[in-house]
Formats: sequence, C-alpha cells, structure tokens
Amino acid sequence: MEFHVRSARLTDIDAAISILMRDADDRGDRRGDADRLRSLLFLPAATVVVAEAERRVIGVGVLSLRPAVRSGPFVGVIDELGVSGQVGRESSEGADAAGRREIGISILEHLVTSARNKGCARVEVTDPLAAAESELLESAGFVPRGALLSRAIG
Repeated sequence: MEFHVRSARLTDIDAAISILMRDADDRGDRRGDADRLRSLLFLPAATVVVAEAERRVIGVGVLSLRPAVRSGPFVGVIDELGVSGQVGRESSEGADAAGRREIGISILEHLVTSARNKGCARVEVTDPLAAAESELLESAGFVPRGALLSRAIG
C-alpha cells in the first residue's frame, strides 16, 4: 500500500480525531479534543502530521516541544500516535498489521525529524502511549528512560 506522511491541515482534524479517539463515546470530549488539536496546527512548538493513502487520513502523530535544562534547549514529546484499524481497502489481517507498523514508523520518523529541525536534543514518548506501542517505538529506536510522574492542576 502506498501512503505518504505530511503536515496536517484543518480539513484533516475530524479524521485524525476519529483515529485517536476510536473508543470515546462522548461527543463533547471529541469536540474539545478536536478544538485542541486544531489549535496545535498554528503553534510553532507543536507538529501535527498525518499519513494519507488514497486521499484518506489513515494515521496521525502529534509532537510538542518543551524547554529542557539538562539535555539541551528543547525536548520533543510525542503526545499522540494513531493508525487506522484498517489501512487498506482489501487486505488481510497480517497485511494490515504490517501496514500499520510501517505507517507508525514513518509517522515517528517525521516527528523525530521535525523535533531535530526545531532544535531538540531528544524525543520522548510517555505513558500511556509508550506502554501501548512499546514494540513499535523500540523498532523505531526508542529506549526506556525512567518513569514519568504527572499531577493535574487547576
């Protein structure tokens, strides 16, 4: 299957949210997430890419930048990565799995290149994405580096 990865456009947001939020039932959550993703398209500290095949969005990845003291001026953080459940029109389950893997790696490489171009010294992937896609991430050159803790504020 032929596909290409490119920067996301406003017209890609609904399809991208459908891929990222396959399990979400609440339309309000989808609308809010779509608005947040849409706003990232205009921020220089973020990169949103989509994989496209046959004029359909079949994958999406989101990178954000954060300042870093120890490792250089910035660190890239891959916040979202998703590939459509069925990547080809008529394909077997094995071919779909291989296709999803190829698309995922291509999206990751585009995000890493964007991070490098924006001055990042490192790219991180945090849980739950790191746990859910560990094999894919390791095959793309990512290695475990400690654990991240988080606290909600507000």
